[in-house]
Amino acid sequence: MRRLLLAAIAMLLAGCAASDASAPAAGARARRYRATATVLQSRDHGPQLCVGAVALSLPPACAGLPIPNWHWDQVQGEQTAGGTTWGRYRLVGTYDGATFTVTRAALAPPERQPSHQEQFKHEPKPGCPEPAGGWQVPDPARRSERSLEPVTRAARAQPDFAGVWLSYLAPMGNNVAEDPGEFVLNVAFTGELARHEAQLRPRWGGRLCVTRQQRSYRELLRIQRELQGGAGKGLGLWVLGSGIRESANAVTLEVVVLEEQAREALEARYGAGAVRATAVLTPVA
Repeated sequence: MRRLLLAAIAMLLAGCAASDASAPAAGARARRYRATATVLQSRDHGPQLCVGAVALSLPPACAGLPIPNWHWDQVQGEQTAGGTTWGRYRLVGTYDGATFTVTRAALAPPERQPSHQEQFKHEPKPGCPEPAGGWQVPDPARRSERSLEPVTRAARAQPDFAGVWLSYLAPMGNNVAEDPGEFVLNVAFTGELARHEAQLRPRWGGRLCVTRQQRSYRELLRIQRELQGGAGKGLGLWVLGSGIRESANAVTLEVVVLEEQAREALEARYGAGAVRATAVLTPVA
């Protein structure tokens, strides 16, 4: 099963980390931003713009920015359960570092689930060009989930390990429990590729790509921890969460707002492509 295969290669992955960083102090210059997000009001607080994960409970819950001028009778599509009212909206408003004041609100369209073909377009690609004659499977008996776990453990034990991911060669269907699909196991290091491939090939009989990446996994972990801590606060970022995207050799970072100055500072500090940051609020031109 594809889900089990992905879980097997991520046994030592730091994964996504929620931040305990508090919001920056109020008093920042108000500027217009847009967002598509959930607005939620509960017995414990007034209307808030959810800026982090929304708990998939009934009623849902989230942490967010207070919206001082929100009125439910001026919008449509809200739901109410257990003393909580919520809805998902396209919003424009001003953010002062502590609150979000709405100037325009419209009901967001329903979120559409992507098709298998659309999901496949966003799957990570092999880190190596396809070999002449296609991707070979030297030993089909050693390409199962049972073989995948020890080979990824051996790779992660190397000091210059950089990442591991699966690249599927065709869109997955609905029968992944019966057929996990055809994939390439990608393992990245910062050096000595021939040696690493010689060590891994006896452990793995399926399609294999041993490739080079710029930053080791240890370095990515260091960047992630810095941004979750003092470095993120020093750049004026309200960090909501972070993770490591091994196929991209980058740290992913979710923040409330990312101004151009902070984006440039991230690149200057960690290098181009090391941090892939997204923001809940984006400036309105």
